[in-house]
Amino acid sequence: MRLDALTVEILRNYLQGAVEEMAYVVERTAYTTFVKETADFTCGLLNPQGEFFAYPIELGVASFGGISYAATLEAVGPLEPGDVVITNDPYGSAAAATHLPDIHLIKPIFWDGRLVAYGAGFLHSSDVGGMVPASISPRASEIFQEGLRVPPKKLFVRGQVNRDLLDVILANCRIPEQNWGDLQALVAGLTTGERRMHELIRRFGPDTVDKAMDDLIDYATRKVEALIRRMPAGRYEFSDYIEDDVVTDIPIRLKVAMTIGDGEIHLDFTGSDVQVGSALNVPTAGRVHPFMSVALVNYFATRDRTIPLNAGVLKRVRMTLPEDSVVNPKFPAACGVRYATVLRIYDAVLGALARAVPAHIPAASGGQGCMVALALPDPEAGRRHVTVIEPMIGGGGGRPGQDGIDGCDASLGFLKTTPAETLETEVPIVVRRYHLIPDSAGPGRFRGGFAVRLDFQVFRPEGLVTARGMERLRFAPWGVAGGTAGATGSVVLNPGTAGERGLPKIDVLALEPGDVLSVRTPGGGDVAAGLVSREHAREAYGVVLAGERVDETATTALRTARRDEPTYAEFDFGPARREHERRWPSSLQDAFIELLMSLPAPYRAYVRRTLHPRVAALADQRAVLPADLHRLWQELRGAIGLA
Repeated sequence: MRLDALTVEILRNYLQGAVEEMAYVVERTAYTTFVKETADFTCGLLNPQGEFFAYPIELGVASFGGISYAATLEAVGPLEPGDVVITNDPYGSAAAATHLPDIHLIKPIFWDGRLVAYGAGFLHSSDVGGMVPASISPRASEIFQEGLRVPPKKLFVRGQVNRDLLDVILANCRIPEQNWGDLQALVAGLTTGERRMHELIRRFGPDTVDKAMDDLIDYATRKVEALIRRMPAGRYEFSDYIEDDVVTDIPIRLKVAMTIGDGEIHLDFTGSDVQVGSALNVPTAGRVHPFMSVALVNYFATRDRTIPLNAGVLKRVRMTLPEDSVVNPKFPAACGVRYATVLRIYDAVLGALARAVPAHIPAASGGQGCMVALALPDPEAGRRHVTVIEPMIGGGGGRPGQDGIDGCDASLGFLKTTPAETLETEVPIVVRRYHLIPDSAGPGRFRGGFAVRLDFQVFRPEGLVTARGMERLRFAPWGVAGGTAGATGSVVLNPGTAGERGLPKIDVLALEPGDVLSVRTPGGGDVAAGLVSREHAREAYGVVLAGERVDETATTALRTARRDEPTYAEFDFGPARREHERRWPSSLQDAFIELLMSLPAPYRAYVRRTLHPRVAALADQRAVLPADLHRLWQELRGAIGLA
């Protein structure tokens, strides 16, 4: 039996305030810059089944609201008051944790000896050991290289720290004091949630609170179902790419078929690439996972702002996630840079939505969430100090009726900018430039958001930079509905000097004293603000300026002359992607991935990197058909001894 609507609304507002308070406690008491300034953390309240029924929206990471902790709780066994569970293991937690730097804690909440709920959340540790400072290298081929893996265990037992386990954790990271400080902050947040739940139960009684958990999830489910029923039924396909798999220059294809009907949405990722031998795999355990549907959740929340963010937003979503694919890898696949792939999955689902409900969907945002981390020697501690400098995020896509947001990607809008003053106080660097990049936005009636440039200078020797998730340096963010693609990103060492040189994507970069690193994100203008140059205004918009004013006569003449130029297609993917798909049309990619998935797992990576260039070489001469692919495969097959 459901509670009456008024009681549910009162409890919903109380619980929303409770989880927001939990998040603020973490923010105010955390140690590391990336948690307390950038806000890469979250915490909320779970029902006894391990699903979120209350989740913060004002602070912290928004894309974990549909995570299930059921497998984690099952793995650790019965809990008692004062226990706190810890894990960062994507495989042992059934993808509640999704890479090792995200350390998850769960605290049971009891009332009169009965388990009534849990407080749960995670924070991103700036280092958990592993092969590089900040732990995450795109080149990692196994999760063992990415840091210490902690299966679900008790960090606190009946209120007392499990010192043996904590000592092991802190002995395997580069910043033990900061990590322990952050973990205590998260425990404080979960304890705040416990206190607020007790207050609520004292006021309304345990039975009412029990019913409220179910009713809030059901309320979100019914609201989402109503939205889906207003969407046009049908099947809508879209593909996007990670530009390379790190090991080779072969792009990673991410394909989705979105089927809408009968109040449900099915996302089928068949045709997405096989599991790769780098850290770009996305653990999902083959189940419905919020990382695969961030674009959908954002669409629901935008169309109906009364939908609470909880497990109910995914109850009407089904998923097909092929085993041993990049979207459902098998242990021990590396997954440290999984969010770079999540961002491209976001774009793929967004593209499918743009075909289903074009009037409501923006163009692609910058599509990069590059976490620039710096490790410098710490003479006092006798080890390296590791700090995430800044989340480098591109501009937002142009929206129906509005320009894109500058320097902000909707899929990463929950991350905050770290103030330069904070960085310079906590890290011995100087921020030389941090601003929007002129002419970086994709032109259109409603342009994309401008990209961001960060230049910082180091002065100590032996500086090491990692920059996971650097993307869209080759394939531009796509435009839609007549808008054009945005600008690609770039990296430059010592800009404006005799030693200036462009860099490829950064894995680990050594900096010398005095070096300046310049990172420029992809774009998604106000001429008077200097963000659109005269040349770009003329080329992209057909606007001719005379001084600071528009030359109406020259502008009219230019636009009249352009009326006979070809019109844009439904999507503008930019020249690099158009050339790639000319050589690798969709039917050929489907056949290639189907072939790889049919092979024994140990052969897939080898055949992928060996057969792909042979097909590409033939594509330089003529159009390649699936029959050509199979002929080339038969030639290779005999050479590697496959029957």
